Amino acid sequence: MSAIKGIKVLTAVLIAISFVSCQKFLENEPLTENSLETFYRDGKQVKAALAGVYDRLARSETYGDQMQGRMGLEGDDSYYRATASEGVAVNLSYGSDPNVAKNWRFWYDGINRANLLLENLNKAEMDSTERTVVKGEALFLRGYYHFMLVKLWGDVPLMTKSIDNALEVYAERTPAVQVYQQIEKDMIEAEGLVRTAQEVGYGGRVSKSAVRGILARVYLHWAGFPIKDVTKYQDARDWAYKVMKPDPKDGFQHALNPSYEDVFIKHCTNQYDIKESIWEVEFYGNGTTDNGYSETGRIGSNNGILFSGDDPNGKYIYSYAYVLTNARTWYTFENPDDVISKDERRDWSISNYTTANVTGYPGVVETAIPITTKLGRASGKWRRELEVVLPKFKNAGSINFPLLRYSDVLLMFAEAENQIHSGPTSDAIAAVNEVRRRAYGKDLAAESIRFVSISNPGANYTAAPTVTVSGGGGSGAELQAFVHPTTFKLTHIKVLKPGSGYTSVPTITISGGGGTSGAGVAVLSQRRTSTYMLDQNIYGGYEKFQEYIEQERTRELCFEGLRKGDLVRWGKYLDYMERAKNDLIFGDATLGIAATSLTSNAVKYFQNVSQKDLLWPIPTYEMALNKGLKTQNYGY
Repeated sequence: MSAIKGIKVLTAVLIAISFVSCQKFLENEPLTENSLETFYRDGKQVKAALAGVYDRLARSETYGDQMQGRMGLEGDDSYYRATASEGVAVNLSYGSDPNVAKNWRFWYDGINRANLLLENLNKAEMDSTERTVVKGEALFLRGYYHFMLVKLWGDVPLMTKSIDNALEVYAERTPAVQVYQQIEKDMIEAEGLVRTAQEVGYGGRVSKSAVRGILARVYLHWAGFPIKDVTKYQDARDWAYKVMKPDPKDGFQHALNPSYEDVFIKHCTNQYDIKESIWEVEFYGNGTTDNGYSETGRIGSNNGILFSGDDPNGKYIYSYAYVLTNARTWYTFENPDDVISKDERRDWSISNYTTANVTGYPGVVETAIPITTKLGRASGKWRRELEVVLPKFKNAGSINFPLLRYSDVLLMFAEAENQIHSGPTSDAIAAVNEVRRRAYGKDLAAESIRFVSISNPGANYTAAPTVTVSGGGGSGAELQAFVHPTTFKLTHIKVLKPGSGYTSVPTITISGGGGTSGAGVAVLSQRRTSTYMLDQNIYGGYEKFQEYIEQERTRELCFEGLRKGDLVRWGKYLDYMERAKNDLIFGDATLGIAATSLTSNAVKYFQNVSQKDLLWPIPTYEMALNKGLKTQNYGY
């Protein structure tokens, strides 16, 4: 169909060329002399073809760049930092929006690659078990790419056969229900073919758990707006439950990482945690050709902590910080006016410091953000200073991006249970409490240092002083001080390692650096005294529990590309975006949100929203090539 215009699938030679960007688990050399008749000869070539299907996930047009902050996928959680006069980033999309058109094209290109592989798979001389697994992965990815399309555009052409010539295709928009039915068919078949999570062993390749969890997500969207087939809540619940309570023969039990921040540290440092991070988009290398191939992304660059200077030590690296936090997102966390939150997710997800470079100063300046500032903090989940592939480059990194985490599965299960039973069951409440228990650090060593406030910035520092911790009954904490090169004062004391076992506030000692009088006060976590259990007296009814789930998904999953889709399926996208706009324009004294300038990017992002933004426009160029695309989406 015209969706894959320009990707002239006339021979597999062109397909093989595109496979140079391989996933970590598919480190293949480019293949040559491959026509449609000779390409699918053996397992190596099939593996390369499968790499080409996965590849669409990691491209700039999808999760590799554009969908990380520029494509308006965060809903009311955040807004786009940079100035833009048009496009999805500021909810001013249009039919010829190039980013929307590329996103459409790359999902369909992935579908076409999957179709080619499925149609030619039986030609290959290869292990039959591996052939079965490849078929399952290709079917699942075909279903997932259709899911992205139907979620973003509504009725879209359903493509289950490959295309030889994109310029000769006539394909009408298929009703969304039928698209969902095919997604369901592909994914259920795939679930019986792919390997278990234990057999796969890492999140970069599709496992049974990934299929089951994404199926739960598919059914929740199917059950919600605009189709509203509420019978699908039962399917969502059942598939989520299969992740939570797998068949014993799977030999694997998913569980939350006890440390919320460690989930994202592992993404940044190329470590896998298959129990928590079930499916990830993988990125590899640093953009050089030293290794013969590279698949880099902009995780932490588009959606990290702003840094635009030069770090001679190479630890800090460029970040655009396109994703800035809405004030109401901050206020979803408990005790929002405290320096640290009892909910430990807040201060990792939402940055509590800024990073900058000062001309002429051979170092990086970090400055603590005052607790009074709630709006405009950067997303802090993925921090490029943690990247391990060296040297680091401006727009190329190897941080992985999660597509499915176990906490999401637990919250989907709880939501579906509430919908099925018109109120939360004990199982639903237990699932939510499991997420909350981790959020409040209850399975970590009691009391660590969560933050160090500067009680006296000191004076005359010519270099960063040394910070030591003593007393308090604990151990293992490591701190780092930052000094501003023009004021010569302390700007931030960063917790590198929080330590553990503190029974009282330890003493912070600042020495060296040529200055005097600098002082800091440690603020401990509140794991021993905080209460994580859901208050059933408040949230025990159907509506209150649903509202709680809506907030909990923000606290747990913010900036992971799920919020807008959630708001749309709940039928609340316009209401929540209007609420965010009013918060900013008029302020909200009860939340402590000050009125914001009408010219700010935050106001413009929310103010531009209307009914048309529930879906993206069908690309006009696609409509011109494919005469089957007769109708445009509302408002475009």
